[in-house]
Amino acid sequence: MTDLVEQFWLRCDEAEPVFSADEIRWTPPQQFDLLHGRGLLKETARATWAICNACGDGHMEEVVWMNSGAPGHLEAFIPCPEVGGAPVEPDRLRRWAVDLDLTARMIRETLGLVGSFSPLVPGRVWGLGRRHLAGRFRDFFLVCGAMLADGHTLWARSRHIEDAPSPVILVPAWAPQQRSEPVFRLADIAAITGSGLTLDLDYIADAVPRDSYSAPAKSVANFPVGEDARWEELRITVSERSIVAQLRAQRREFGLDDLQFTGNEDRLWQVLCAFARLGGQTPARSTSVSGKDAATFRKQVSDLRQRLATVFPIAGEPIRAVHGTGAYRCVFQIGLDRQDGFPVRPDEWEDCRFVELQDGRIRISVKSKEVFAARTRSEETQRLTAIEAGERETVRSEEYDLRALGLANDSGIPTAEGSVLLDFLRDGGKQYRRGDDKDVLRLGQRLRTWMAMDSGPFQFTLSRRLWTTAFECGSLRR
Repeated sequence: MTDLVEQFWLRCDEAEPVFSADEIRWTPPQQFDLLHGRGLLKETARATWAICNACGDGHMEEVVWMNSGAPGHLEAFIPCPEVGGAPVEPDRLRRWAVDLDLTARMIRETLGLVGSFSPLVPGRVWGLGRRHLAGRFRDFFLVCGAMLADGHTLWARSRHIEDAPSPVILVPAWAPQQRSEPVFRLADIAAITGSGLTLDLDYIADAVPRDSYSAPAKSVANFPVGEDARWEELRITVSERSIVAQLRAQRREFGLDDLQFTGNEDRLWQVLCAFARLGGQTPARSTSVSGKDAATFRKQVSDLRQRLATVFPIAGEPIRAVHGTGAYRCVFQIGLDRQDGFPVRPDEWEDCRFVELQDGRIRISVKSKEVFAARTRSEETQRLTAIEAGERETVRSEEYDLRALGLANDSGIPTAEGSVLLDFLRDGGKQYRRGDDKDVLRLGQRLRTWMAMDSGPFQFTLSRRLWTTAFECGSLRR
């Protein structure tokens, strides 16, 4: 008798993970009932080839269906050199396929993983989720058929594995060669019994590399997300001792204790605040920064990634390195909680644009620089140069009600200064007023405070008695 459970894991690694009726016949019936009863084996299309049992050669031939004489009744035959047409019992053509998706979901449930479950390469690679293990949070992946002819292509087709800070790879039976990630054979650590699927998690915990930084996972707060959530949809606003997270229609505030930050001096909290002050991206690394300091910051960013990935179980990395520059960029949106100001300070008023929207709100946009990895082509050799840090322009936009700007009363009626701002926006940034117009002067001070600028936003031409804005203006109101 063949051990069907043992063969189950081997078959998961094959290009066509199915069992024939002949194979099932030679396995313990209770094992088939176990796998079939749990849905791990499901009947699929009948076989189109069969082994001949009419002679002693055991040759395999394609099945031919022939009319037996009775109307609408077909019988299966295969050609045989000895007997001509050898009949095949229809039950011998039955087959049962491994339900790999259900297998992956059962593994996820058994391991107690959180976060998104996603097929990364259909029928071959699954992102199972993450959990805290051996000192840090780890992303688990199931990879089937790693040793097939196209197995080496699975990694390029599954960028989530490369992006995961601490991936753990599970394979049914055949482990890939020369992989740096921890790889575990389910045939060694898993068991399927009448009580369900079990996995030796302690063995995995002992075998994976331990990290010296250990986050207290059980007490870290969690923000529930959908399986299709993306980091780009998350917005984090950082205040003095808390953050506010918003994703789609969900909004939640987390205190330092919720996030397991020990206080304002916590190194990870300081890194998060730095990202917020910089609008989500650190500058390119200066040549004066030592290798030791760079390694320390790299480790801190890695630890912050783990903490964020625990609180927000979203697939992929929340913070990415800008290759070749030493800079890091948040995939999510982040800024400081300035109740009385724009989250990013512009360099010049000329980098700002104020637009009145159709619903009466004001959109403020600020140009800024982001660092990216750049390569140029040598004029002499026409070859690409080494990767260098480049800068490109990006825009940060926020939308405010006039009341939030302090330019309208509680009923939404614009103040005198608010009316002046609307006039500027509707008239292309120009207003003919006295040089000592108090409403213009008060509005200028309000905008300076809001944008944290040292210089004023308006210029006055005495000869024309004309006020003009130093920023770009526009209005969508009709």
